[in-house]
Amino acid sequence: MPRQSGSRFPISQRVLLALIGSIGALSMNIQSAALSSAPKRIVSVKISHDPVRRAEDLRDLASFDILGVSLEENLAEVALEQNSLDELKEKGFQIQFSPLNAQLQRENLEPYFTPTEVLDTLSSLSQNYPSLTTLRTIGITRRKRPIQALFISAQPKNQNQPTLLFNAMHHAREVMTTEVVMHMAQVLLNGYGTDPEVTHWLDSARIILVPQVNPDGNQFVHEGQNMWRKNAWETEGRSFGVDINRNYPALWGSCNGSSPNKSSDSFRGPEAASEPETKAMIELVLSERPIANISYHAFSEMILYPYGCRKEKNPSLELFKSIGAEMKANIVDDAGRKGTYALGTPPELLYEADGTDADWQFREAGVLAFAMEVNGRMQGFQPSHKRWRDVTVARQEEGWKTLIRQTLQQGVQGRLVGRSLAGVSYRISRAENGVWEDFTGEDKSVKPFRTRSADGFIFNTLLPGTYQFNIYQSDDLKKSVTFEVSKDQVTQLGDIRL
Repeated sequence: MPRQSGSRFPISQRVLLALIGSIGALSMNIQSAALSSAPKRIVSVKISHDPVRRAEDLRDLASFDILGVSLEENLAEVALEQNSLDELKEKGFQIQFSPLNAQLQRENLEPYFTPTEVLDTLSSLSQNYPSLTTLRTIGITRRKRPIQALFISAQPKNQNQPTLLFNAMHHAREVMTTEVVMHMAQVLLNGYGTDPEVTHWLDSARIILVPQVNPDGNQFVHEGQNMWRKNAWETEGRSFGVDINRNYPALWGSCNGSSPNKSSDSFRGPEAASEPETKAMIELVLSERPIANISYHAFSEMILYPYGCRKEKNPSLELFKSIGAEMKANIVDDAGRKGTYALGTPPELLYEADGTDADWQFREAGVLAFAMEVNGRMQGFQPSHKRWRDVTVARQEEGWKTLIRQTLQQGVQGRLVGRSLAGVSYRISRAENGVWEDFTGEDKSVKPFRTRSADGFIFNTLLPGTYQFNIYQSDDLKKSVTFEVSKDQVTQLGDIRL
């Protein structure tokens, strides 16, 4: 996640041999012989600073495991099989020793949450805050581990309020992401009744946390397979794994942003939504209908939004950019600076990625879905827990708080009322210079919005402007409503009778 385009400097055989000797093989003390794995080395590869050439470089690196990117340093961290250095040399890339090799040590990993510890901690939080929490198992993995979601609200049974979703660890080795979401639970629960802003949020909204989407893969990591990315999908008696964040149905396998090769770290699976982890997240989103989501990943210090395929046009681009810019302004990077996280789509900043959760949530369920890449190149996937855990989760705090503020404080709210709401959906159009532009995509690639609850509750975050609801039932236009949205205001439409 690139050869210096325009000016290439091939590496001498002597330098390569020295590099091979200095890096050494990573220890792979895995318990199960069924795992498909080979020791990898990590190298820093020079990429172009020019966005177009950088994309070309990253495409040329796509056959390798790209761990993360530093746009500031123009470097990509790449994990290689032992016999791949020559192939990289032939492509003309400049290679440097990567600091991440020294960090992939057991003592760095051990303090991070294990799957069992996640379950135990969520259970304790639910028991300690029974009036604010509901703990639900949303799916079971291939190795029979539960995937759990913690619902936090002062009105946990009231679905007629906006819902926000935060999830982590689609990729097993990205251990800091679970820490961020578990810290979020503590901040929200401890803050209710003492922090006025948190209290307001939990009085007026629901927040759902899924700290570990991929517990099977994370168990492999804690057993010594530090670089394991995927889940525990098996075939031919071996655990090849599927990249869960390439397995969602939206744009699945559509733009060379994943791999059909089961040995690849970006293997998209035998078919769309083949994996229990993917199914669990899909069912959660369709049942709870959140307005926004952050999916936490590592590493590269980036804020990403749809789409992962370059050819796709995002009809809500201005809204994503506006919210993303506010998050960027408030997040502190590893160097202690604000406003440095890169903001854009995966093709703009990295490479194409198809079948992602953010694309599916937005395209199919109307969720303002972001992916957050925490930590930078020097910290990688498993930075020192003692040095970086508390620092990172604290610095991410203003990012997720900003998303909550931005999505709850400006838009439209109401309720559709009728004898039956079966088949009811709505589209939102915005008036620009007297011309109505369909907010959900005139090409119909983005599904119409559904009500946020079975009782007809509607809530949408919108930029200031003049809008129109077109409300349909079984594709028949039933009603149109025009309204204004002002800055930092939620327009209340009340009951809209069909």
